[in-house]
Amino acid sequence: MPGAAQLLKWALPMDLKTYEQLKFELAELIREGQLLSSKNNGDPRSRANSEQSWRGLLARLAEDRFTVVVAGRFNRGKSSLMNALLGSERLPTGVVPLTSVITYVRYGTSERVLLDYYGSGLRGEANLEELPEFVTEKGNPGNVKRIRAAEIQLPAEILRRGFFLVDTPGLGSAIFENSQTTQRFIPEIDVLILVTSYESPLTDDEIRFLQQASASVQAIFLVINKQDTVRREERSEVIEYVSRAARAALNDRVHEPFSISAREGLLAKQRNDPEALQSSGILEFENDLVHFLVAKRAQLFLASMLERVSAACRSLPAADAEKLRNRLSEFQPHVGHSEKPTSTVAAETPQLHVDLRFGTPCAVCREVMRRVIDFLRHYQYDLSTRPETQETHARRGGFCPLHTWHYEQTASPRGICTAYPKLLNRVAEDLRLAAADASSESRIAQRFPGQDCPACRVRWDAEDEAVSRIVADMGKNGAPGRPQVLCLPHLELLLTKLAPGLARRQLLIEQAAAMGRVAEDMQRYAIKHDALRRDLASKEENDSALVGLQLLTGHRNVNAIFTIRNIL
Repeated sequence: MPGAAQLLKWALPMDLKTYEQLKFELAELIREGQLLSSKNNGDPRSRANSEQSWRGLLARLAEDRFTVVVAGRFNRGKSSLMNALLGSERLPTGVVPLTSVITYVRYGTSERVLLDYYGSGLRGEANLEELPEFVTEKGNPGNVKRIRAAEIQLPAEILRRGFFLVDTPGLGSAIFENSQTTQRFIPEIDVLILVTSYESPLTDDEIRFLQQASASVQAIFLVINKQDTVRREERSEVIEYVSRAARAALNDRVHEPFSISAREGLLAKQRNDPEALQSSGILEFENDLVHFLVAKRAQLFLASMLERVSAACRSLPAADAEKLRNRLSEFQPHVGHSEKPTSTVAAETPQLHVDLRFGTPCAVCREVMRRVIDFLRHYQYDLSTRPETQETHARRGGFCPLHTWHYEQTASPRGICTAYPKLLNRVAEDLRLAAADASSESRIAQRFPGQDCPACRVRWDAEDEAVSRIVADMGKNGAPGRPQVLCLPHLELLLTKLAPGLARRQLLIEQAAAMGRVAEDMQRYAIKHDALRRDLASKEENDSALVGLQLLTGHRNVNAIFTIRNIL
């Protein structure tokens, strides 16, 4: 197996999504090695050590992340830049110096703030709107609340792909502890983004911080913010000064500075204005940042993992080890490419609204369940109080098996006992007739529950209406509308009502994206589970097993009777 330095000579295009897929494939190979090791190692102690070694490799995959630290003097626009990268104004901004609290921003299914306190292993929780009360000098003067760190979880795609953003206290702050906190965090940095501004570009304390950080970080990006406050012709002079000063301080170990307006970049993303986004400078900066993390940091990590897996193969029999090492060689062409990506992370995956009300991602299943539950809530009352409803219910043969048990969950024992005697007596009479006359046995088949289930009729009507509404919402003249997530049975039904064209193609692209997204969540969960690091799993990853099955078959409370409609 070649070393990491040798692997860097290979070249195939790779973006963050490809990198993640490679990790999934590597996890499968590690699991195979783990299985082979357990089968071929008879000594219990050696088997346990080998098991721990292979699990440790999975733990490295599970814990891999890109730690991107944003630093700079206060009022430079650090939080504004992070908001622009995230595409939403969720981090607090302002001119007041931040307290000595490190703020982490990681992926979460929903917005959430977790608080770590000094001297306590317990974590507090707050709303995002309450965050300034804990991480700003105004809300938490001198950090009297003893906050060690704040973790913000946001459903942003760039975070889902492994970015771990860190907002540090301001450098050169009048509050000495702020600068000290930022400096102590340097060893944890993969990439440092130093934010300066056109107002007073690259001050002495910022240069000193760069020199201190350069010994341990993999890369430094310089960002000159607030370009919208100066005329275009004045920018080049500032950019040249910052570039020259940074190269002199760091011996050319720094990227050329980026001129941006974080404020305009955020507005451009919110308004979906590509031209304004390009003009803000955020797009070029984001692409270069992603490029570095894929071309350098990610590939060095992969190269290191390949070496570690190859070393673990030594514990296997020669034939098994050779088999796994041959498969490892297939990863080599993906390590070391430095071609610049042409799109941002946010553009790689369509943003789909996955609504899990009623516990299902399928828009049609949700509507069917809502309508059926509402129907049963009213029907069970009539069934327990109105003789004419009981008679009709008995004549029809009651509910189908599935909706019988849905009804049981809605009705009380007393209501069932007043509603069902007529049906039971009718069936009993048919059984007695069948015993006396064999020709009447056909009546028993007619009593099979569900032949004329009223809840099924509601279900089918709700399904047809929901599908028709989605078709109408997809826009006029075949233009695609708001993305919807559907299970395969309802996707098939919807496609029968859509003519070939843009809307149909867009629908298929969106459903493919939803399937792929859930598959990734499943793979992430499996790695974290096998590595005994389930604490790292997001809610989406924890739910992915059930969501994945529902995307294929629909919710069990809806599509368990899907074939009955076809039979009827």
